[in-house]
Amino acid sequence: MLRIHFLNVGHGDCTIIEHPSGRLTMIDINNSQEFDSETFAEELAEERRKAQANLVTNGLAGAGLLGSPYSQAAIDLGLAPAPTGGLGLLGTYKAPTTSLLSDFLAEYAAVQARQRRELTDPIAFMQRVYPNRKLWRYIQSHPDLDHMRGLKKLHQHIGFENFWDTGHTKETPTFRSNSADKDDWDYYQALRQSGMAKNYTRGDALFAFGRDENGMPGGDNIEILSPTPELIGACNTAQKSNDVSLVLRVHHGSRSVLLPGDAESLAWDHMVNFYGARLKSDFFKASHHGRDTGYHQEALKLIAPELTIVSVGRKPDTDASNKYRQQTGKRVPSTRYHGNIKLEIEDNGVWRWFVDHNPG
Repeated sequence: MLRIHFLNVGHGDCTIIEHPSGRLTMIDINNSQEFDSETFAEELAEERRKAQANLVTNGLAGAGLLGSPYSQAAIDLGLAPAPTGGLGLLGTYKAPTTSLLSDFLAEYAAVQARQRRELTDPIAFMQRVYPNRKLWRYIQSHPDLDHMRGLKKLHQHIGFENFWDTGHTKETPTFRSNSADKDDWDYYQALRQSGMAKNYTRGDALFAFGRDENGMPGGDNIEILSPTPELIGACNTAQKSNDVSLVLRVHHGSRSVLLPGDAESLAWDHMVNFYGARLKSDFFKASHHGRDTGYHQEALKLIAPELTIVSVGRKPDTDASNKYRQQTGKRVPSTRYHGNIKLEIEDNGVWRWFVDHNPG
């Protein structure tokens, strides 16, 4: 049986594969337990929208007395005043005693508390689900920080035998105020220079279709669809790290799972032109977390998946979930709303998927 865990790590990605061989593969990691600024802003805006909707539902909108809206989450946490009583159609509301800045901080704290409660730490997940097990391989799909936060700790506390990378020349990024990102980036660079690192491109056959690391039968059926050396060169020149993503397809029996990292239009154009109908895959982890930037209509038509998994979901300005749903006519679960998602594929091709909400 092939088992694939799509972890709820927020903005970034982390996928763990338990192969029929018994080997374990992890593709990317993000154990920051925090959202990046863009995603946090989106969450905060969503929290505000919910607050507005609650006020309308309670007949409080338009009263002209409310100031900044409060969410139920902020009220539950004791970070904002609760509505009281009810007179007429609009009811009454306890006058806010906090400033607009305090209102904002209350909403901010509510979102922060919720996300930290719901996000999965991949290292803790490994220790719980696969105790005392090393990874056979760790794959860095591409060199963005939201796909490598926790890499140093992963190698030190879990360990892995093989390290896959791409031949990019991305410059050192700007780090957040804490030093953890810099530590992970520096550790990543050290791994790249070690004898453990292997760079792969489309057509490399050692890991494809049942061959192991030595080219002998018995591998894990991992196919490399992208990038090509030419694509890497173009992306390095343009400093576009998303399109150097290792795009992988894992086969088991008659089924296949397509895992494209953060591939965007340039990479998808290359794959559509080269593979055509051979892009067909049964299951699909939507590129770039399911954002519009990773959506490619022609590629999706060729892939025609039975199940598409996203890690954003229902973000009006940036989310492509509805496009995936409308084009495929299939379910499009999101780790953001469903929690961790597990896909199991039996040897005879029978498959099922499960959701696992974190406590709280």
